[in-house]
Amino acid sequence: MNFHLDAYDIAYSDLGQEMLAKVGNEIYGEYVGQLSWMTIEEYRRFIARLAPGPESHVLEIGSGNGAAAVYLAAATGARVTGLDSSEAGLRLAVALAKDRGLEDRVEFRLGDASQPLPFADACFDAIFANDTFSLIPDRAAVVRQCHRVLRPGGHLLFTDCMVMVGPVGSEELAMRTWAGSSWLTPHGENERLLGAAGFELLSSEDLTESVVAVARRQDEAFGKYREEIVNNLGEGIYDGLAQSTAMAGKLAKERRLIRLAYLARKSPSRH
Repeated sequence: MNFHLDAYDIAYSDLGQEMLAKVGNEIYGEYVGQLSWMTIEEYRRFIARLAPGPESHVLEIGSGNGAAAVYLAAATGARVTGLDSSEAGLRLAVALAKDRGLEDRVEFRLGDASQPLPFADACFDAIFANDTFSLIPDRAAVVRQCHRVLRPGGHLLFTDCMVMVGPVGSEELAMRTWAGSSWLTPHGENERLLGAAGFELLSSEDLTESVVAVARRQDEAFGKYREEIVNNLGEGIYDGLAQSTAMAGKLAKERRLIRLAYLARKSPSRH
């Protein structure tokens, strides 16, 4: 398996969007355009915890194709800004917001979250990031940036699908990260970084079973549409996608890599 391609290149292509529309409900139970391991039930819980209203301004880091940002704006009336480094994802996101008639509530900006966030201090009421922080080498820096751009009392909710709690071999890691570079985090490190940045950790939720379930459904979908995927993308990409998905499910089922959601608050005090 010596062929490597960023999974987002596939997901944001015309073929990727067509395939996701075809199998999304099979994989996620209910598909609204989300990627990664997030089910819609999870996302509804996340939104309830952030509790944005029509006067709120929410930042999504890693907004991708815009599905989560548009869903949040439609569900709550909040204003949402999405930040992502993919030009292909940005084009899809802008088109989606326009198609849903939400371009006045949702905007998307091209930007790299591994750099200082391109926003003023204390300008957001909440920040959401789904399985994005594991793609950023300097986790401490992005957490500090989140603290900077949040208003006092604002909330940060992010998920991390690469929390290491058991041994992972080099070949297993290579297969797990075939679809894109990731940085594993020791259990407890996210909590430490949140505290160091000035956040109060309100809760953490174990979401590892969603990885197991979504990986199983992805594997079934890959098998069902194998011929179509191979004909369009090639056998090397099919094998890489299938094997990396299977390894994600295996490591999650054996609880060597777990997925957690963290909810933290910036102190209501300005000091």
